[in-house]
Amino acid sequence: MMCRNCMVAAGVLPCVRIWSDKCSSKYGRRRPFILVGSLMISVAVTIIGFSADIGYLLGDADEDHRNFKGT
Repeated sequence: MMCRNCMVAAGVLPCVRIWSDKCSSKYGRRRPFILVGSLMISVAVTIIGFSADIGYLLGDADEDHRNFKGT
């Protein structure tokens, strides 16, 4: 799993660097990418936090799911 993540990062990061170098936003070259990346990470962490509840809502069997809901 870690090897796959490194391989994906090796392909994605150079593309993002090229896009950010060509960006001519009034906020700078890097700030829009930092903002969008931060928002995506925030959403992902929230989804991970509620993954058991989301799985239950999507049809996980009752015996496979913990009784803990949310925070």
